[in-house]
Amino acid sequence: MNANNSLRTESSRSGVKSRHGFTVVELLAILVVLGVTASVLATSMAGTRMTAPAFQCWNNLKQLTTAWNMYADDNHGRLVYNSDGTASGLNASSPAWVGGWLDFTGGQPLGSDTNTDLLVNHAKYPYTAFLGPYIRSPAPFKCPADRSTVTIVGKRFQRVRSVSMNNYLGVDSRTWSLPSRYPLCTSAPQIRFPAGMFAILDERADSINDGMFLSDPDTRWQLIDYPAAYHNGSGSFSFADGHVEGHRWRDARTNPVLQPGQLMPLNQNFPGNVDVLWLQQHAAGARTFP
Repeated sequence: MNANNSLRTESSRSGVKSRHGFTVVELLAILVVLGVTASVLATSMAGTRMTAPAFQCWNNLKQLTTAWNMYADDNHGRLVYNSDGTASGLNASSPAWVGGWLDFTGGQPLGSDTNTDLLVNHAKYPYTAFLGPYIRSPAPFKCPADRSTVTIVGKRFQRVRSVSMNNYLGVDSRTWSLPSRYPLCTSAPQIRFPAGMFAILDERADSINDGMFLSDPDTRWQLIDYPAAYHNGSGSFSFADGHVEGHRWRDARTNPVLQPGQLMPLNQNFPGNVDVLWLQQHAAGARTFP
């Protein structure tokens, strides 16, 4: 007996009758389901278009953090240099993972606002670009939603970096308060809670300067540098364990209106700002926080 005959025989045994087409009720039900599905898909696709820069941003941070971990693996667990200041990464006394100082003047040494070599060309700049051997493209250092520019000789140029590194991580890093209740981590084994300690984040265009993001968990409500909010009011963070996540800011003081081409006042105290507490806890990598 061939397969078709077998199927027909089984169908007749079970009493199931074959029929073709659909009833009007079935067609209406199918149309309703298709309409709802199309509506859901349209909403989902619209959301995807809106959040595409966020996904690219997270991918950038993932690449940077992978390179950061690879550097530590190749250096017996020692974390990459993370000094701060206008000369960071530009000389032997101030090595840093990225070099230079960003502002909106275009007049900083070595053209820090536009010089991608200070991010990836370690052979050319031996006191910076330490992740260059692991991530050769400068693209991951800039969030696609960061539209900040600098004007040089009458021409506008995109700035090259929107990321900074947690000041509680890295060789030659420092705390804001001295002494700090929270230890600096200069090597990977010193990180007590990798999943709760951010490594790299996007910093606001009017706050970013050197490659260090300063927090002060020793002073309640104190916000030194400002995180970015490029993705529907959320900031993007990578953590020491390698995962990446977004965090939505709840207090308007964390995300004031950005004035293009102007720097904002830093080191402010905002009583009651829960965003500051979140930043402080995850900068210090503390499981519990006062």
